[in-house]
Amino acid sequence: MENNDNNINEKRCLLCNKPYNYKYKMFGRGCLDNLYRLLELSKPPKFIWNKETYLCTQIAWRNHKFFLSKNKKYSLAQKYIALNYLNRMNYEFLDDIKEKITKDINNISVFSRNIVSTISFELNDIYKLFNYTQKFNELVKELQSIDWEDIDEKIAKNFIKNMSFIFDITKKIDLISYAVFYSMQYTFWQVVVIGGMLKDKKLSARLLSNSLSLLGKKPEDLTIQDKVTDELLMKSRVFNDKLKELIEKYGKETDMFDLKDYEKDGVLLKFEGGDLLYSLHKATLFFKAIKNEDNTWNLEGEINDTYDFTEFKDLKEYADNKESVLTDILSTLLNNFGVISSEYGVIKPYDVKIKFKFSNYKIKLYEE
Repeated sequence: MENNDNNINEKRCLLCNKPYNYKYKMFGRGCLDNLYRLLELSKPPKFIWNKETYLCTQIAWRNHKFFLSKNKKYSLAQKYIALNYLNRMNYEFLDDIKEKITKDINNISVFSRNIVSTISFELNDIYKLFNYTQKFNELVKELQSIDWEDIDEKIAKNFIKNMSFIFDITKKIDLISYAVFYSMQYTFWQVVVIGGMLKDKKLSARLLSNSLSLLGKKPEDLTIQDKVTDELLMKSRVFNDKLKELIEKYGKETDMFDLKDYEKDGVLLKFEGGDLLYSLHKATLFFKAIKNEDNTWNLEGEINDTYDFTEFKDLKEYADNKESVLTDILSTLLNNFGVISSEYGVIKPYDVKIKFKFSNYKIKLYEE
């Protein structure tokens, strides 16, 4: 009978969700003490019997509300505590939610008949979201301090494990958790952009930056034509091998050809490493070619792609490629994170076109 009575009297703290079985209605002792510190309120004198009711009264007075009923005080306290945690997260995407909670707080008065909740929430959920953001902020500091020139496989794996919690698709359902996880992902990708996609990948950073439009805004399509991108293409074995293949196929018996005459949908380019691997996923190549007397070619063309993340990658695909295991880990990590962020709407798709113009291009031969 004693155990049954304990079970009947057991309550769970609205903040940490841990069980307790003493007089307070909302919080356990530990959380109640922490709330006094969090809200910067003086702890009650020793003769105060119910420190929880005293906290609610202090919150009411801070909001210039007097003579409230006990239920109104308790409701006001929950909204005020939630608002305090949301303010400490300091994310712009929470502003609309904070305004609604503030409105609900303002509507509580001694004259109000009903307690209105414009937006519903559980304090425990808000508390967990706050802890998520605290953990995330620490990881961002670590990410910003990493020397990516000296990074090894172990660090990369730990990075995957520690940062992956912000890419939880299940948090997309609830409005408040969606806003928080959206904000953390948005911040993460901004850090990645600033780091040049973690290691001097300027094209990838540029494409990603263009994709990070604010909520409700669609990014503009992007056309790129510059010397830096030309150099990337010229250094790419995949690109040069494809040019060699196509020139030998369609330029063998002519001094001029347009690839569109033979490949109306373009030719697929799948890059295997470096900046181009992070930037372009299912790109198509078009170009015109004119042969010179010295057997070089003048080329003018474009590479088209839709910047998006739609398919998860499996790291096992790269297990045999020991020489580039770090690149594989990071490209797989960022791709899979990108898929989740696309679901959230953090990363938005758009069309990208890279134009190039090469004079006196000579077919490159690579030794196996």
